Amino acid sequence: MTSKNILIVDDPKGQNQPCYKELENEGFSISIINSVEEALNSEEKPQLIILDSKLNGECSESSIEKLKTKNVPIILCSEWGKDKLSFSIWASEVNVVKSGDYRDLKLSIKEILS
Repeated sequence: MTSKNILIVDDPKGQNQPCYKELENEGFSISIINSVEEALNSEEKPQLIILDSKLNGECSESSIEKLKTKNVPIILCSEWGKDKLSFSIWASEVNVVKSGDYRDLKLSIKEILS
């Protein structure tokens, strides 16, 4: 089975590196890009995009709208629960709350890519 390509759009601080390593251990091919513009200009053909909701101060709603033009499912990762996000939840396929427990994220990824 070929690994599924996931494009992660996140800030370069590296706070989520354990999460990305865990996804690689699950057999996913991970590419990390640090801005929505970089993702839009990327030649990569991912099966899924994971977007940080507070990426370098970019508004998540506009980021999602731009990324949707790539016709790839989007998971929005947020530090807040669903009640704190408005339009963002409806624009992305899934909203996952950031935490040290990656089970929800991995489950969402597997559901979308299956």
